[in-house]
Amino acid sequence: RLPVSRPAVSQHLKVLADAGLVQLESIGTRNHYRPDTDGVASLRDFIDSLWDVGLARFKLQAEKVARQRAAEQRKNREKS
Repeated sequence: RLPVSRPAVSQHLKVLADAGLVQLESIGTRNHYRPDTDGVASLRDFIDSLWDVGLARFKLQAEKVARQRAAEQRKNREKS
């Protein structure tokens, strides 16, 4: 009932399992997958670290722009 083939779903689930994001349990001829909470937590930590780095860089850039604008304003006042 999915808009993709079973082999495509299986390939995607294998990639997720290889990445440690899902756990596979074979029951008879069927494979059952469930989220691997440790893997998902590790992924979350990694994404959070990227976010932290991005915010820190944004802060540094914003402070740099603020300093440049303040210097330009001082310079303009001195000319007046």
